Amino acid sequence: MYLIVGASGFLGRYCIKNILEKTQDNVVATYSSVAPAFVHPRVEWVQADVRNFGEIDNLNQVIAPGTKVIYLAAYHHPDRVEENPVLAWDINITALSYAVNHLQDISCFYYASTDTVYGEGSKDKPFTEDSQLLPVNRYGLHKVLAEQITLAHEFNVVRFPFIFGPSLVENRPHFFDKIKQALTEGRSVEMFADSYRSTLSFNQCAGFLVDLIERYGACEEQVVNIAADGPMSKYEAAVALADKFGLDKSLIKPISIKNTNAIFTAKRAETAVLDNSKLKKLLNLKEIHLEL
Repeated sequence: MYLIVGASGFLGRYCIKNILEKTQDNVVATYSSVAPAFVHPRVEWVQADVRNFGEIDNLNQVIAPGTKVIYLAAYHHPDRVEENPVLAWDINITALSYAVNHLQDISCFYYASTDTVYGEGSKDKPFTEDSQLLPVNRYGLHKVLAEQITLAHEFNVVRFPFIFGPSLVENRPHFFDKIKQALTEGRSVEMFADSYRSTLSFNQCAGFLVDLIERYGACEEQVVNIAADGPMSKYEAAVALADKFGLDKSLIKPISIKNTNAIFTAKRAETAVLDNSKLKKLLNLKEIHLEL
């Protein structure tokens, strides 16, 4: 059995998809407020606001001994974290701390982190799992602390890159879908051409995570980067989208991340490229590239 805490978002839905495709396990999937429309005989949706400790305790009544836990719940957007620091702390730190202490009889626990923990990097020197963590905003600091809480309990952390792909969540398009819609309608889009990440799709990220859990359970490698080979700008990712669907690439306009004062409140790292050697060794993979 799997328990996915915070399963109603983009990555959560792809985790459910991959568990159903790759295993015979049932899934207990939590949501905080509105029950998702997705229905499957092996999926049980359970309401659990992670700030409500009683609702976290109640999860122990619906999971079986040996359950595999994927923890996705987080207050994500760096700008919103800056604007709502108390709420962000309650969700990102206090709630996680309670969950790792009170979920019972589980076989493994994987916390979903991001490349924001590393801070500013370069195209030519990817961050390894052992690189120094120097986040440039409050959201990244929260992720670093959440990782430390997870690792202190001898659980696992996976660090995801920029994730780019279509939404499976009903009536909630992802950035990918909005770009595709604009290009389909003949509207131009602006994309950063000088900011580089190790871009993968939602399906790839969820698939690699499930593969790690199925192969290793509580993996001895406590921290693993899940990432593609080499850097990719968001401009290049949008061009790949256009190529995939036969859309007009000339509508994609390159812009510089250095001119983002009017776009973002919180500081962003311009480049954060991840070394994926450990992931490829663990899963016996030769190459990993963005698959849309």
